Amino acid sequence: MGLLSKIFGAGPFGSKSALDSLGIEELRIMEIKLNHKIDALHDEIRGLDTEIAALFEKSKSITSQSEKTSLARKIKTVSQKKEMKISAQAQLDKELRGVSNLLILKENEADLKAAGVWERLKQLSPDDLEIYLSTKSLEAEDRNDLITDVISMTSIAMQTGVEREDDLEEILMAMDAVHSEDLDSEKAAHKIEEKKFE
Repeated sequence: MGLLSKIFGAGPFGSKSALDSLGIEELRIMEIKLNHKIDALHDEIRGLDTEIAALFEKSKSITSQSEKTSLARKIKTVSQKKEMKISAQAQLDKELRGVSNLLILKENEADLKAAGVWERLKQLSPDDLEIYLSTKSLEAEDRNDLITDVISMTSIAMQTGVEREDDLEEILMAMDAVHSEDLDSEKAAHKIEEKKFE
């Protein structure tokens, strides 16, 4: 479970309460802490690189096969440790991106509420929201692009996140057609009865 799943899994009402209860200041503090952890891991990885280089330098003066094998094992151990640190750093980078994107959403909460998107965000599962937040880069988007992107994401996540029910799917399609004024309400009602959708 990632950091965001822990955040959104918190509270008696799951993601709904967490999305509303997390404050901008709290998210900024999380962002700072994650940046510090990532910087510390960078330093550790650089230190392990130096250690590996020193071990290879030491190998120049080794003459016996047993010493060479022993040193090779040590290099392997340090290399594995480095790989674990790199993996941990990648996870922290992903969590940082998620927290930063969540912060952007919170900073634009009023606009998202006005656009009717905030409630849709709250309906997403913690996993769907975490995947979206950790893979997108929202910081470069202007207000309109952000709202459009969030609407698109919530629509896709809601469609894939629930089991498809044929009759419900038809109703949802009709609702979308009515919303976009491609279909009037009365015709939509008739189509529901006949279950004939284009």
